[in-house]
Amino acid sequence: MKLLEGVRVACFDLFDTLIHVRTDRYPEIELNGTPLRSTIPIWHERVLAHHDVSLNELKEALLAVWPQIRSELERDRGSEDERYKEMRAVEKYRRALTQLDRFSDEESESIALEIAIVHHECLVNASFPAIRAGDVLEAVKSKDIETVLISNWDYAPAAEAMLEATGLAPLLDHLVISEAVGLRKPHRRLFELALERCDTTAARALHVGDLARPDAWGAGRLGFRTVWIDKNEDGWPADLEYAPTLTVTKLAELLDHF
Repeated sequence: MKLLEGVRVACFDLFDTLIHVRTDRYPEIELNGTPLRSTIPIWHERVLAHHDVSLNELKEALLAVWPQIRSELERDRGSEDERYKEMRAVEKYRRALTQLDRFSDEESESIALEIAIVHHECLVNASFPAIRAGDVLEAVKSKDIETVLISNWDYAPAAEAMLEATGLAPLLDHLVISEAVGLRKPHRRLFELALERCDTTAARALHVGDLARPDAWGAGRLGFRTVWIDKNEDGWPADLEYAPTLTVTKLAELLDHF
């Protein structure tokens, strides 16, 4: 059976599936003794430097809140709604700003939004489509199959900007973004929304993504056909159910299965 036979909707992950980001374009910064490429120096200079916040103050504030944010986003117990709740980018930055103890609540919210906009502009400007991403989407649409982007992204407005910048926007019929939903993959609600918008069922749906649990497991447990992009060739985790329908190492390989 061909991968798309009987399919009415094809869903795609965004980062490292349809689009990649050149993080080597970002300046280097050292956090907690670890050098990394980051947008932090950019939005510090463009936003917080104007409020007399030093880069060292900012780094200390970020290091103070990141462990708590990470624990909230990576919790492994509780209800599905609790485990996979999304946190807005603005909220993450607002929490860091409260560590500085110099801004009012209203100022923190406003500055956090400025930071989110600059950070995500940097992501958009450093993005590029995966090899033959446009060809894959066009091949799907040529079979009268609707296309949906399902992305874990904490700042929804940037999704459309990135798709426009990379030329993929006209090839996607619907967008389901975690920030707008308030939940993250693999929560079933994101996949259900894709089905609702295309008025179809999981048995007639396909999902393509590069992460084992959020993408292939998340959609597969609902009855989707799934494609897992095993870019590092690690193999399907032995402790994870709902193995993918198809495993590839690059998005372009899908063209051989349509």
